[in-house]
Amino acid sequence: MFVVCGDGSRVHRYYWCDGWPDCPDNHADELNCQNCTGVHEFLCPNGRCIRQANVCDSQCDCVPTPGSNVFHQPCADETNCDLFYTNINGIHLCNPSVTLNCIEPNQNRDKDRCIHPEFICDQTNDCQNGNYLSDEFGCPNGLDVIGESILCSDNRSLPKGLKCDFKWDCLEGTDELNCEPRACAEGEYRCSNGQCVNSTQRCDLQFDCWDKSDELNCDDEECPEGKKKCFDGGQCVAEFLWCDFIVDCPDGSDERNCGVKPPLCAPNQFQCNNSQCIDASLRCFNSGSPRYACADGSHLIGCKNWTCPPDTFKCRNGPCLNLSLVCDEKIDCPGTWVDEDGCLFACSNVEPRCECQDIHVNCTNLRLERVPPDIEEEMTWFHLAGNLLNTTFSEDTFVHLDRLLYLDLQNNSISNIPPLAFRNLWRLLTLNLQHNYIRTLSNSSFYGLTNLSNLHLQGNGIQTIEAMAFYGLSSLILLDLSCQNINNISEAAFVGLRSLVGLDLSHNKITYLVDGTFIGMPHLLSLDLSSNTINVISSNVFRSVASLNKLITDEFRFCCLARHVELCLPPPDEFSSCEDLMSNLVLRICVWVLGVLATFGNILVIAWRIRFKHTNQVHSFLITNLAIGDMFMGSYLLIIAGVDARYRGVYFIHDSTWRSSELCHLAGFISTFSSELSVFTLTVITLDRFLVIIFPFRVRRLEMPKTRLLMALGWLGAAILSGLPLLRIDYFRNFYGRSGVCLALHITPEKPSGWEYSVFVFLFLNLISFSIIALGYLWMYVVARTTQQAVQKEQRPSDNAMARRMTLIVATDAACWMPIILLGVLSLGGITVPPQVFAWVAVFVLPLNAAVNPVLYTISTAPFLGPARRGLRTFKRSCKLSLTMDQRRTYSSTLGSTYANNCSRCDLDYNLYPRLEQTNGKLQEDGGSCHCDDGNEIDTEQDIKNEATLFALSKRHQKIHRWRSGSYRNTTNVARYSSSASAVLWQSSSCRHVNSSIDTAISTRGEVIPLRRLHSDSRGNGNK
Repeated sequence: MFVVCGDGSRVHRYYWCDGWPDCPDNHADELNCQNCTGVHEFLCPNGRCIRQANVCDSQCDCVPTPGSNVFHQPCADETNCDLFYTNINGIHLCNPSVTLNCIEPNQNRDKDRCIHPEFICDQTNDCQNGNYLSDEFGCPNGLDVIGESILCSDNRSLPKGLKCDFKWDCLEGTDELNCEPRACAEGEYRCSNGQCVNSTQRCDLQFDCWDKSDELNCDDEECPEGKKKCFDGGQCVAEFLWCDFIVDCPDGSDERNCGVKPPLCAPNQFQCNNSQCIDASLRCFNSGSPRYACADGSHLIGCKNWTCPPDTFKCRNGPCLNLSLVCDEKIDCPGTWVDEDGCLFACSNVEPRCECQDIHVNCTNLRLERVPPDIEEEMTWFHLAGNLLNTTFSEDTFVHLDRLLYLDLQNNSISNIPPLAFRNLWRLLTLNLQHNYIRTLSNSSFYGLTNLSNLHLQGNGIQTIEAMAFYGLSSLILLDLSCQNINNISEAAFVGLRSLVGLDLSHNKITYLVDGTFIGMPHLLSLDLSSNTINVISSNVFRSVASLNKLITDEFRFCCLARHVELCLPPPDEFSSCEDLMSNLVLRICVWVLGVLATFGNILVIAWRIRFKHTNQVHSFLITNLAIGDMFMGSYLLIIAGVDARYRGVYFIHDSTWRSSELCHLAGFISTFSSELSVFTLTVITLDRFLVIIFPFRVRRLEMPKTRLLMALGWLGAAILSGLPLLRIDYFRNFYGRSGVCLALHITPEKPSGWEYSVFVFLFLNLISFSIIALGYLWMYVVARTTQQAVQKEQRPSDNAMARRMTLIVATDAACWMPIILLGVLSLGGITVPPQVFAWVAVFVLPLNAAVNPVLYTISTAPFLGPARRGLRTFKRSCKLSLTMDQRRTYSSTLGSTYANNCSRCDLDYNLYPRLEQTNGKLQEDGGSCHCDDGNEIDTEQDIKNEATLFALSKRHQKIHRWRSGSYRNTTNVARYSSSASAVLWQSSSCRHVNSSIDTAISTRGEVIPLRRLHSDSRGNGNK
C-alpha cells in the first residue's frame, strides 16, 4: 500500500509510478515501474525509468541511491548538459533558441526546467504550469487560440498579448523582437531583457526579472546591514539564516563551515536528528515552514499518538498541521493525503474553472462547449450539467475516461446520442441525460454500458425509439421513460435489457403497439402504459414478457392480452369482459329478447292506435306517446346487441373506440330520452286517472289541446335532460361512454365528473315519479274497493281482477326502478356492490317497462283482445255464429235501444268483469259476450251492475240530491259523470284508460235503469 522514502515518510500506491517523484530524497515511488526500452526513455542508475525529455532539463531525476559510491556524484541525467542550459553559481539559465524555459509554480526558480525542441507539441505536457507557458499550448493539434495570435518558429500560435512581455514564450524569442522597452525611472534597475525593477530588489535572492539577471553579477553589490554575501554568487542573505540547516544561497555557501553544534539542547528544546535544536513546542507540529523546525523534518517522526492543540489539523498517523496546510494542493501528512482529502483543486489546465474534489470533477453550469480533454483519467465522478455540449458531443468525447462511475450530462442541449458514444464506459453505474433535446433513441445509443444500473432520461421529449436502442444495458434494473412524447416504438426496441424489472412508459403519446415491441426483457416484472392513447394493439404483444406480474393501463382491454399477469389495472367494469360486450349468455339473450319485444310490441301499439279510433282520445294519445318512448328503449337495446354481435370475441380491442364513438353517445342519449319520456308519460296517465276517480266533479278532465301541450313539454324536457351531456364541456366528459353499454346510471361507488347530474335524473326525478304512481294507484284501489263493498259485496271476481291489474302496474314499475334507486343510494353511501349486479340491473331491469308496457296497457285489454278473438272465431265459424238482426233488436230492447246504434260504447275492459256468452239469443253467465253490428262488443248485464257501484262512489263524494227530485236532466248529467268515472276506475285497474260513457241512471229506489229507457219514458210521459 505504501512505499517508504529515504526520510522515513511514506507514499501511497495511488501516486506510484505517475512520473512525478513524491520521495524527494530517493524517488523511491518512481523506481522499477517499467522496462526502460523505449526510444524516448532513459534508465537511471538507481533503476528509475524517465522520459528522454527529462534528460538535461536542469532537474535532477536520477537521484543517487543513499549509501552507494556514487551518492555524492552529480545526477546521471544532468551530466554534459552545457548545450541546453548554463549553470552560473547554482542558477540555471535555459539557453535561448535551444530549449524552452519552463517556469513551474511552487518551484525554486534557481533551476527552471528546460524543454528540448523535439518535445514541444508532442502531445505530452512536460511543463505543467498552465496554458500560456505550457509546451503544448498553441500547437497545431492542441487548443485553439481565441482572438489575434502570433506565430512562433516552433509552429505554435500564441495570444498576441504575450508579445513584448519581457519573457521568451516562443522557442527562439520571436515574440520579443522589435520591442521598444520603456525608460526605467530613477531608483529602478533595467534587467537584461529590458524589464525595469526596483533597485532594492537587486541581489536579494528573489528573481524579479524574468531572465533572472537581477540575481547575477552581484559581486560588486554592497549588502545592507544585517546581511551577508554568498561566497560565489554575491547575493545577500540575512545573517540569522546563516547556518540554519537550510540552504539559501544558490551556491550553498550559507551552510558551509558552520562548525560543530553543541551535543545537547536546552531542557525546553528538542534536538533534531541533524543536531539542530528547536523549541519543544514545535515537536510534532508542522507550521508549513521548515525554517522554524527541524530542517530534516525529524521533529515530525513518532507523532502517531500525539494530542494536537486546538485550531490545528491532526494527521491520521502523524503530526499536527497548521490549518493553512490543509487543502493547499500539497500533501503534508506523511504516509497519507488526509489533509488534501475532499479538497477542491484545479484538475484541468484547459478549463481551470472546473473544480475537482477527491475523484469528483465538477464543471457544472460553466456553459462549456466541449469536455476538457485534459481531465485526469483517474477521475470517476464527472458533473457536466448546465453546459452546451450539443455541438461537440461525439463518439470520442469520453473514450479516455474509462474509469467513470457517474456521469451527469443533464441540461446540455444534447439532441442526439452518437452510436457507440459510451463504448468505453463499462464501469459507469449512473448516467443522467435529463432535460436535453433528445428526440430519437437510435440503434446502439447505449452500447458499452454493461454495468449501468441507473439511467435518467426524463424531460427530453423523446418521440421515437428505434430497434436495439437499449442494446448493451444488460445490468439496468429500472427504466423510466414517462412524461415524454413517445409515439413510435419499433419492434425489438428493448432488446438487451436482460436485467430490467421495471419499465415506465406512462404519460406518452403511444397510439399502437406491435408484436415484438417488448421482446428482450426476460425478467420484466412491472410495466406501466397508463395515460396513453393506444388505439391499435397486436394480440401477441405481451407474450414475450412471460415474467410480467404487474401491468398498469388505462383500459381493461389490455389485460385481456396479458391474462398471465397477476395484477392488471384497471379492473374490468361491470359490463365488459375479455371476449364480448355482453359476457354472460343470459344477458346476451335478454338484450335481444327485450329489444325485439320493446321495439315491435310498441310499433304494434302505435299502429293499432293510429288505425282504430277511440272514444277517449286523450287516453289513447297518452298511450301512443308511451309506446313511442318505449320503442326508443327497444332501439337502444338492439344497438347494444348489434355491437355485441359485431365485436364478438374481439370486443376488448375495440372497447375504447366504441365507448368514445358517436354511436355510443347516441345510444346513451336514446336510452336516457326513452326512460325519462316513459316515466313522464306514466306519471301523467296516473294523475289523470287519479283525479277523475277521486275528484270526478271537482276537476275537469284533460282535453286534447292541453294534453298535446303537456306532452310537448314532456318531450322537450326529456330531450334537454338527455341532450345536455352531449355538450362538449369538461363536466360531461365522455358521460355516456363510461361503460361498455353507454349507460350513465350512477350505481357504482366511483364518482366521476357528472355523477351529480346522473343522481339528479335517475334517482331524484325517477323516485318522485315512482312515488306518485305507486301512491296514486294505492289510493285508487282503496277507494274502489271500499265503494264496491258498499254497493255489491258479492262482486268478488271483479274486485280481484281490479286488484291484480293495479298490483301488476305498480309491481312492474317497482321492478324497473326500485333496484336502480336502491343501488344508487347504496353507492352514495360508499357501499360496494359486486359488478355482476350492475350489469343485470342496467341491461335487464332498466328496459323491463319498455317491453311490458305494450302488453300491460294495450295488448292485454279487451278493446284489443276482443277484435282479435272475434277475428279468430270468424275465421273458424264463418257466418254460422253471426247474430240475426231480430236477435240484436230483442237484446237491445232489454238494455236500451241506444246500444243497438252505438256499438262504440262496447269499448269495455272484459278482463275486469265476469264474461257473459250469448247462446241461441240468450244471455248466460260464464260464456261469451254480445256483439254489435260493426263487430264491437256491447255492455252486458254485469256492466250495468257495475254502474251502480260508480253511482255510489259519486254519491259518496258529492252527496247529490237531484236524483230524488225526479229531474231527468240532472240525472243524465250525473249518469254521464258516473259512467265516465266508472270506466276510468275499471280501466285504471287494467292499466288501460277507456271511456265507456254508459248512459245509465239510478232511480230513487236504487234501480239500475238504462238512460235510453229514461229518455223514452220522458218522451211519452214527461218528467218522471
